[in-house]
Amino acid sequence: MACFWVNAQGTTVKIPTTLEKEGVTLYEIKISVGDIFWIVTHRYNDFFELHTKLVNDHGVAKDILPSKKLIRSKCPQFIDTRRKGLELYLQKLLKFLKLTMPRIFLEFLNFHVYDVYFLLQSLALKFYSGAESYISTTNSYNFTTLEIHAISKCCNTPQPAEYNPDKRYDFTHVLDFCSQLKDLNVTGIIGNYLRSNIQPNDLLFDFRNFKKITNLSLKEICLDCIKDLGQLRNNLETMTINKSNMTSLSQILQCDVLHKYNFDSTHVWSNLVKMDLSHNCLTEIDQTIKLVPNLKTLILDQNRFSNIPNLLELKNLTTLSICGNLITSCKQIHFTLGNISHLNLSQNSITSLEGFTKLYSLETLNLTGNNINNIEEIKFLSNLPCLEDLKLTGNSVSTIVDYRVKVLEYFGKRAQEICLDNEQPLQPELDKVSIRRALKILKDGEVPEILSTR
Repeated sequence: MACFWVNAQGTTVKIPTTLEKEGVTLYEIKISVGDIFWIVTHRYNDFFELHTKLVNDHGVAKDILPSKKLIRSKCPQFIDTRRKGLELYLQKLLKFLKLTMPRIFLEFLNFHVYDVYFLLQSLALKFYSGAESYISTTNSYNFTTLEIHAISKCCNTPQPAEYNPDKRYDFTHVLDFCSQLKDLNVTGIIGNYLRSNIQPNDLLFDFRNFKKITNLSLKEICLDCIKDLGQLRNNLETMTINKSNMTSLSQILQCDVLHKYNFDSTHVWSNLVKMDLSHNCLTEIDQTIKLVPNLKTLILDQNRFSNIPNLLELKNLTTLSICGNLITSCKQIHFTLGNISHLNLSQNSITSLEGFTKLYSLETLNLTGNNINNIEEIKFLSNLPCLEDLKLTGNSVSTIVDYRVKVLEYFGKRAQEICLDNEQPLQPELDKVSIRRALKILKDGEVPEILSTR
């Protein structure tokens, strides 16, 4: 980001080009602060309004703005002459106002959008009047990478003497807000930011000012830009990292550890109970999973897993979602999953259910959108004592005649307890199940039990 107070001598303002839009001539202003630059577009009337306020309130000379001209105002030669005049005008303003940088001038040139300190002034003003409503209602806030970078940078570098002309813009309003916040969301921006050469996902930031964070969400963030994420270990309860460059759990769970996979008690995320790591580039679960021993919910949707990951280290894990991966086989998954109660394997390429036979704690199973073709595969689920919710839509098996009845039949006396594809069985379906079961067991001399939803 730009930092005017550090690069005041290296700041330039130019108007290299003009353009016409809907019959109005617009002047494209290029502001450069050190290596950072951005483009702002204004018409002449904007300059005139700015000048009037600066003359009245900030002692700017009245005659330095190029005058209005109604006749031949669309003439290319006149437009170019005015362009040069307005460029000189802005250069004179910058030289005259650089020590005070009045709000109206810096907003005209969008310093509050691209510059560290002036962006923080805007945040301070926002929290000066609205911090209590955020804290008392949701206690949640969504920062951009530019904003959280600006906060980090301001804490790590001396503030300029000119930084705080008005108490409403005091940086302490931002710090007070951050220190009380519990739910922190940080959203990255891919590519250049607006009309500048700023790459938001290259900006470094840290979390040292967030003392009470229990829920952290990072989206479209480059994890290499985060410093000191580990300082949240003792408080964090839920962590969401989506659409990042994550390829390994160690990037977050041992982000501040030099020698990876060298574990000690200071590395443990003791309060973390939920992790959502969807839409990343994970292919396996490495040994650092040991650092979240109390995890109850793990979401790994839209990654690159080809097998069910080994999660036996997580003794408290009850909910697992691995939707939209590359899983084809689930053989003996009870050796890797332990006591999972809720399992989502939708949108994979699973063909057989044989591996589910010993998941005795399973209560809900989502297999939507896989490649299950044979109705006989349901027999591998029929003896799971706790299973109550089963989803099979999007598989070829769900298109066969009397699909629901045939599936429920495998559960025998428990058929009325099974919610199939979000629908509880109807009595006509249970009647058909009873009849089909009766035809199979009468020859053995066993009296069939009539199923009922009543």
